[in-house]
Amino acid sequence: MGGLKLGVVLNGRRSANEVAELARLSEQQGFSHLWLSGGSRTKDHFLRLALAASKTRRIQIGPIAISPFEMHPVRIGLSLLTLDEMAEGRASIVLGGGGDLAATLNVPLKNRVQSVGETVDLIRLLGRGGEVNYRGRIFQTKRLFSPWQGASVPPLYIGANRPRMLQMAAEKSDGVMVTDMPLSFVRSLVDLIRRGLQNARRDAGKFRISNWFVWNLQDTEEEALRFARRTLGFRLYYIRDVAGSIGLTADQALELRRKQPDMLRAIFEGRDPYVPPRDITKSLIDHLTITGSQRCLGEAVEKLHEFEKQGLNEMALAVEGNPVSAIKLLGEKVLPHIQQKEI
Repeated sequence: MGGLKLGVVLNGRRSANEVAELARLSEQQGFSHLWLSGGSRTKDHFLRLALAASKTRRIQIGPIAISPFEMHPVRIGLSLLTLDEMAEGRASIVLGGGGDLAATLNVPLKNRVQSVGETVDLIRLLGRGGEVNYRGRIFQTKRLFSPWQGASVPPLYIGANRPRMLQMAAEKSDGVMVTDMPLSFVRSLVDLIRRGLQNARRDAGKFRISNWFVWNLQDTEEEALRFARRTLGFRLYYIRDVAGSIGLTADQALELRRKQPDMLRAIFEGRDPYVPPRDITKSLIDHLTITGSQRCLGEAVEKLHEFEKQGLNEMALAVEGNPVSAIKLLGEKVLPHIQQKEI
């Protein structure tokens, strides 16, 4: 695929006009993707991305991550293919097996791997067009008609961080997006994906492997650390998986995971969230984010190079602070170095 591609991830609460303008800016700065992050406190992804599609010409656009537990796979497929039509072939999507929104719907989150795999199947069948009769273990369709005929299905990524979902993704999808995975751990996931691709006799060179990762370079280190400390709760979904690789004990990871729900609730309620002891906080920020003042730009660029050396070919950078400033900084000071570097 050649080189590390950088995408921008936007907060899912932004307005349609904001998303469109930031998509246009990201395109002007040379990013490969504009991603819109999901959750239980967001607006409709596809409608806002449709407006972004009308304001851009080259950049790939798509939502992270849409779950079959919050939206039926047929509706996901119809929305995605329609967006791709409007974007003239520039849509993408990350499919997930859960998420904050699904958790609010009181839906049993069972058979996640099977459900996401069947979602991939159904989207591909919708792209083929004509009558769609599908009998999966979880989802079925009968005499469903798809108006597309031989459509080129947009890239289907699967949001995956654990072995069974990663294995299925290697068999069925066009790419994987892991979440908050540190340098010290991500290689093990890349190796697992590559083994899955080899077993499925698929070309690893065409498979997309991305990491959703926080980009938090601010004017001052104090400002950056304030952002990072306040949002630490969001970094803890996979802390028990990665704890050993970042110098934390199993007991410390368990305690962090136990405190996470209240940390998140505090953020949404406008309270000050719990902040772990200083050494633990430092480890979390150092390993699970790119955080610092703009004087740390060289170190941040090197960290992106290191991710590429570990086998990633994409990074999805969730920008903290002012998104316009972050996108311009990345476009002007980071992308040129990433594009020139040969691994």
